[in-house]
Amino acid sequence: MNKNKIWIYGKHACIAALQNKNRECHEMLVTENITKNYNEIIKISELCKQRNINLKTVNLNYINSVLPHNSNHQGIALKASTINPITIEEILNSTTTNSTIILLDQITDVHNVGAIIRSAVCFNVDAIILPYHNSPSENCGMSKTSSGAIDMIPIVYVINLVSTIRLLKSAGYWCYGFDAKKGEFLHKTKFDNKKLIIFGSEDKGMRKLTKENCDFLLKIATSNKIDSLNVSNAAAVALYSIFIQNYDHTFQ
Repeated sequence: MNKNKIWIYGKHACIAALQNKNRECHEMLVTENITKNYNEIIKISELCKQRNINLKTVNLNYINSVLPHNSNHQGIALKASTINPITIEEILNSTTTNSTIILLDQITDVHNVGAIIRSAVCFNVDAIILPYHNSPSENCGMSKTSSGAIDMIPIVYVINLVSTIRLLKSAGYWCYGFDAKKGEFLHKTKFDNKKLIIFGSEDKGMRKLTKENCDFLLKIATSNKIDSLNVSNAAAVALYSIFIQNYDHTFQ
């Protein structure tokens, strides 16, 4: 994907972006309210010096003018390039024998994708795969919703999901697809060491060919009071369950 310049906003998102050596950063804007917080401005100033970028104090009206309307920017914004792209082959070369990768099929809502990215980092996912088509490209909303987690995990954009699934399976990954209606219950599932976890859109689920290439279909046990969970909530539940299986000995 071509690298574009975007505005990242919010304290956590901006600090995470500055700490990500795989992202080019260009200019930092802060309001006077931020400069009054000694600890925060010292950390931000040091990161800006390390990255050799200009730190500029501006008024609230100016920072509002460069960001989307009603952005919850907390008085801080960073002009940066989108993250350098990475390939699935690079991911496979860097993963260990116990690996979790997730794939999002037709999830187009920026806030859902951002929330899933945050959960993925929280629960030690190695990488996230998105299709070039029917996925949001990196933007300020995704960075803010993920609370900076987008700068902490590799995100791979691919053209053909089925080919990617088959490549991962040939590398020893077992493919688990989540379906609200079919499959084994999540809490009864014993996951393999190498696992590809697939989440589909809330309204359509996984596409037919994606589902057909899954080794297992899973569902989350819920009450009958509502049809299904929001996809980002479902992903959080699923990734937590996998994390606990992987690191159960740590929490004894």
